Amino acid sequence: MKLFDVIIRPVVTEKGLKDNALGKHTFYVHKDSTKIDVKKAIELLYGVAVKDVNILKAPKKVRMIGRDRHITKRKDYKKAFVTLLNKKNAFDPLKIKSEK
Repeated sequence: MKLFDVIIRPVVTEKGLKDNALGKHTFYVHKDSTKIDVKKAIELLYGVAVKDVNILKAPKKVRMIGRDRHITKRKDYKKAFVTLLNKKNAFDPLKIKSEK
């Protein structure tokens, strides 16, 4: 798997933005990616040292909603929680490092 295909997008929530200041970032990642792939991709794309990577897999979900019992579906996804080695090196997850 190519490292540019590992990271899909950052998770932008209130809790995530609060954790960004502490050196913890959250990303949606490809379903087949591993912790090692995520670590290498973050170091390549953002140019920071990664201390730890935790992965959460959420299964797909089918449920019935409303009076008419409409069936709704949620796709399965995978999130990676990345902790930086140096918390002072906080970065903006929406901006990728440009190479010159």
